[in-house]
Amino acid sequence: MKVAIIDDESNGRNIIRQYLSLYCQDVEVIGEADSVKSGVKLLSKQTTDVVFLDIQMQDGTGFNLLELLPQRTFKVIFVTSFDQFALKAIKYSAADYLLKPVDPDAFVEAVEKVRADITQLAAPRDIRIEELLTNINSFAKIGLPTNDGIQFVKVDDIVRCEADGAYTLVIMDGGTRIMVSKNLKVYEELFADRKFLRVHKSHLINTRYIDKYINGDGGSVVMADGSTVEVSRRKKEELLSMMM
Repeated sequence: MKVAIIDDESNGRNIIRQYLSLYCQDVEVIGEADSVKSGVKLLSKQTTDVVFLDIQMQDGTGFNLLELLPQRTFKVIFVTSFDQFALKAIKYSAADYLLKPVDPDAFVEAVEKVRADITQLAAPRDIRIEELLTNINSFAKIGLPTNDGIQFVKVDDIVRCEADGAYTLVIMDGGTRIMVSKNLKVYEELFADRKFLRVHKSHLINTRYIDKYINGDGGSVVMADGSTVEVSRRKKEELLSMMM
């Protein structure tokens, strides 16, 4: 079985390659990619049976990649820190959906499911989707990729996120500060339905933690951690509507 690995984090690609070597027989890794662009290039040139695909990458998402390859014949196993996207993954006919850090048993089960599917021994599609839904946890926790691993936190405990170039500083309730190796736009999109709002180009706030709004051109908000965050003029109305 031919396999491709697409993940913008080298550690994520290394773990998949290691698991394939340790636990899966008769598997050939035909290539790796670290972005949507390089992934499309790889899959356009190489024939593969299954792709291990990250969702959030620096230049887009795994869904963007699939949309650029409408004639795809390979199976997809999503491997990601974000469980919010599971339902969307089903719409893209994902063979399986693995959350980081990946459990070896779940990994082997996903590979064998794909192998059976390729040999036409898989369960009907509606049963596979039911199994996938059963194994998806609610979006209560998120894995934050840091320089030394992945730190898991409760989404509702995040007070605010602050842009730091290609990185994001996540400030938790209680004062913990976590530097994350993803840019702020990733979390703006990820938390869009969780009462978070990007009130400024450098600031994404959890509106549940607003203590006070201060009038001004755009104004500013005082957060529960004591910080004051500027609000851009174009975001003022949206913020006030969320607070009412």
